[in-house]
Amino acid sequence: MKINGLKQRNRQHIQYPAMTILLALLVGLTIHPLATVAASNDNLNLPPFNPMIGNQVQELMTQSYVPTVTTAVVRNNSIIWTKCYGEQTPLDTIYMTGSVTKTFTATAIFQLYERGLIQLDDDVNEYLPFSLRHPNYTDTPITIRMLLIQTSGLAKDTDQYIAGMAEDATMRIGLENPYDWLPFPHWIEAHLTLNGSLYVPDVWTPNEPGTSRHYSNLGYNVLGYILQLATGMPIWEYMEANIFTPLEMHSTGYNFTEFDTSQLAVPYIYQLDVDPQSTGNKAYPHYNYLGYSSGAIRSNIYDLARFLLVHMHRGVSNGTQILAEDTIKLMHQMEASWLRGNSSLVNWEGWGGTEGDIYGFHTKAYAIRDGNTSVPYAVITFLNQGSDDARDICFSINTLIRQYVHRYDAIDSYWPHGIILVLSISSIAILVVLGVLARRKMG
Repeated sequence: MKINGLKQRNRQHIQYPAMTILLALLVGLTIHPLATVAASNDNLNLPPFNPMIGNQVQELMTQSYVPTVTTAVVRNNSIIWTKCYGEQTPLDTIYMTGSVTKTFTATAIFQLYERGLIQLDDDVNEYLPFSLRHPNYTDTPITIRMLLIQTSGLAKDTDQYIAGMAEDATMRIGLENPYDWLPFPHWIEAHLTLNGSLYVPDVWTPNEPGTSRHYSNLGYNVLGYILQLATGMPIWEYMEANIFTPLEMHSTGYNFTEFDTSQLAVPYIYQLDVDPQSTGNKAYPHYNYLGYSSGAIRSNIYDLARFLLVHMHRGVSNGTQILAEDTIKLMHQMEASWLRGNSSLVNWEGWGGTEGDIYGFHTKAYAIRDGNTSVPYAVITFLNQGSDDARDICFSINTLIRQYVHRYDAIDSYWPHGIILVLSISSIAILVVLGVLARRKMG
């Protein structure tokens, strides 16, 4: 009996190597080299992106009394992470984007260039119904290119301009504009021309047009007027037809009254430094900014991500072409409201992109591609408090997330040289059956 029992156990041991070989074959059938995955890697089974920054973000928000932060990470063609911190928790909350508007305006101007409606080195006087010249350099033409890259000689803004653009906001808190002003586009001629009814010398810098960069809200409003003259459409209608609708940006626009107010981030301004009797943050009414081509667009992380894809993927966002590859390459080379990763104008640690600041809001929208990461990435950060400290906090939060992106991309870059081990449901089921049979035989 002992001999027979020994033979039985030997037969059982003989079966185990066979099961091991079968297991190896089953597993082997489900090993996929990453080299066979499409170049986009969108379906790659990477671990979740989960930056551990919650405590740091909350501490930064507390330091500068920031009510709400909404942020997102885009990898290649998809949002891989979103997060909201603070009071207004819906991820689709809509914020004012400030000067990110200029990137939309520049994109639209390059559409006109691509369609042959304008030329970049055209004198703006070929389009405007009045003559726009620097009073100290009347023989020097101001071109569309100069307006795009902010070398036109126009100043950033003036006191009159600031009050005029904020007229809707001040009205909603019961104040009046202390200056005479006109609606768009009539204020442009009145304010920027030597004999205009609203002219002040401060609209010009001392620089000859074409010689040096000087950030100019005024100049981008001239671009918006040229767009209207070239297309017959005010810029808000043009944007809706040619950028927002094609990209399915249904939560993006100019006029806050077109949205459910529950979707809108509430603008806050910290008042303690100017009013020691206040309790700190003060909520303000929603408002429309009247600098339509320089700072008026509002959007959310999902819509802005769709727009950023245009600049991350050579003019195409999820199959919708907004600009030709050569055109957007030219726009980026010129740094026309989209700064390159190696720009000498800013230090965003190798990232390019755009940003904006406006009453009650700050936006940072940076992207990286072309050799710095395995695929393009973007990081979007919105917050709804208008102080300078809050602007710095917005940048700090975006920087924290970008640091995690680089760590995550290190995993992304490493895995293509190895393999992903995947046990399919059918393989697991077969292994379970084999295990049951083995137990029965052992019994």
